[in-house]
Amino acid sequence: MKQALHRSCLNHHGFTLVEISTAMGLMVMLSGALVVMVQQHLSFMAMARRQTFLTQEAPQIGNILGRIVQHADHFFIYPSHASAIGGGSPVIQNGSAVRLFFKTAVQTTQERLIAAETDASGTSLRFYAPQPDGTETSWLICQGLQGATFNASEGILTVTLTGPNGEEITYCGGAR
Repeated sequence: MKQALHRSCLNHHGFTLVEISTAMGLMVMLSGALVVMVQQHLSFMAMARRQTFLTQEAPQIGNILGRIVQHADHFFIYPSHASAIGGGSPVIQNGSAVRLFFKTAVQTTQERLIAAETDASGTSLRFYAPQPDGTETSWLICQGLQGATFNASEGILTVTLTGPNGEEITYCGGAR
């Protein structure tokens, strides 16, 4: 009986050292390729996350600014929001605020203001509308920028925004 059991064990074949080594080598190569692919995916996702300003926010900002500026009759650029409100001298370049003038249906003029304001969280772009009682209402166009400047060196209003990762985009528009 012992001999029959011993013979049946000899009939079962196992893996040879070469086969096991080949399988382990393939597994090491596949795992190495997988690590490289995961690293590539993570770097691609980080790059895509850094570009969200240009791919998602900038088109929306451009749409808002375009809709506002295209209806303006004329504009003046000022060094700051306070200067624009206080009637300071306009500038042609590197302004932080633009005062827009709109003609109404009854041919009166309405004033609006877009200003870049910097605080601890970065620069934000706000739209202001003066009210008849002397107060201002405002709403946020965008926030988290590194900077924003208004220029009119060639008679065309340009707004240059510097995004959170240093990307720069310029919007152009002019009064009618």
